[in-house]
Amino acid sequence: MVKFQDRLIAEGYCDNRGAGFCASAAKLPNGEYGLVLLCVNGNNLNLFDIDIKSNIGELLYVVELKKIENLKIRAGILSPVLRFDYNGYTYSFKNFVGVKPALKVIEEEAGNR
Repeated sequence: MVKFQDRLIAEGYCDNRGAGFCASAAKLPNGEYGLVLLCVNGNNLNLFDIDIKSNIGELLYVVELKKIENLKIRAGILSPVLRFDYNGYTYSFKNFVGVKPALKVIEEEAGNR
C-alpha cells in the first residue's frame, strides 16, 4: 500500500500526507456507485474514477472538507463506512481496509473550521 500512496503523492493526486485510498462508492450525488479513489489534497477530498488495476480515471467530485456535515467514520474490519453530507448530497463509501491514517486526515480537515 505504501508504494501506491507514494505514487499518489508523486503524481499530484494527494498532498505529502499520502491520504489516498480506494473504496466502493455506495452513494454519490448523481446516483453513481462503484470503485473510486479518494485523495486528500489540501482541504479538498478529490474523488476519481479508478479501475481494478489501479488505473486512475477522471476526476468525479471535489469536496471541500471544511464544508461537510454529518461525518461518520467507522473503520473496523467488518463493514467499514465513510459517510458525509456535502452541498445537499450524501456521499457514502465502504469496502476499504487499512486506511486509518487517511481517515484521520479527513476527520482532521473536516474539523478545521
